[in-house]
Amino acid sequence: MITWARRDGRARLYQGDSRDLGHVPTGSVGLILTSPPYWVSDSGRRAAERYARRLAVGFGREWRRVLAPDGDLWLVLGDRHDGREWVGFDALITSRLRCSGWRLQSKGIWAETRSRERWDNRINYLLRFRKAGRRVRPTSATLCWMLPLPRTHPESLWDATPDPVLRALILASRKRGPVLDPFCGAGTVGRVALGLGREWIGMERDPRMAKLTARRLGMIRADD
Repeated sequence: MITWARRDGRARLYQGDSRDLGHVPTGSVGLILTSPPYWVSDSGRRAAERYARRLAVGFGREWRRVLAPDGDLWLVLGDRHDGREWVGFDALITSRLRCSGWRLQSKGIWAETRSRERWDNRINYLLRFRKAGRRVRPTSATLCWMLPLPRTHPESLWDATPDPVLRALILASRKRGPVLDPFCGAGTVGRVALGLGREWIGMERDPRMAKLTARRLGMIRADD
């Protein structure tokens, strides 16, 4: 596994599959904040259900292991229209995670303005989970934004979540422990987390994107 790190020790990046987070100690992460790769390989509700099951089982088990008992899991998820109807992706993910020991604690929305999608709205759900039995104290905050899709890095393969959304989610979450992004892409979550004084751990399977993140965040190879 290839590893990068910042000289100040505040950030660490691994190139590999985040279904195996064996290099992250159990219960050490304060917050997991990520936007998983969207369901793009197929169409229809059955394909979405398969994706939700793989996410909850294949990745969710490791998330539970590394997350502190009172830590937060935030997922930024879009929906998909299969040509007949909206699939209701957020409900499928929530149902699968509930079966594996998670409980939905907060729900917000980021609506893309000036969307490139051909459908008349583009909604991204902001879903906050905690381990079963660990509740979040309700507040009067409303998690709702109407923002355009931000310009991502020219070399990035993926779109990014707007900085104001990421900052708000981090500030609303557990204050202790590093922020983990198991699908870090071009490292936007890492950049925002470091700007807020948080430590960050990233995981990225694609070698090109991992190198891009390392360069953006001023990291050097740590496994040489």
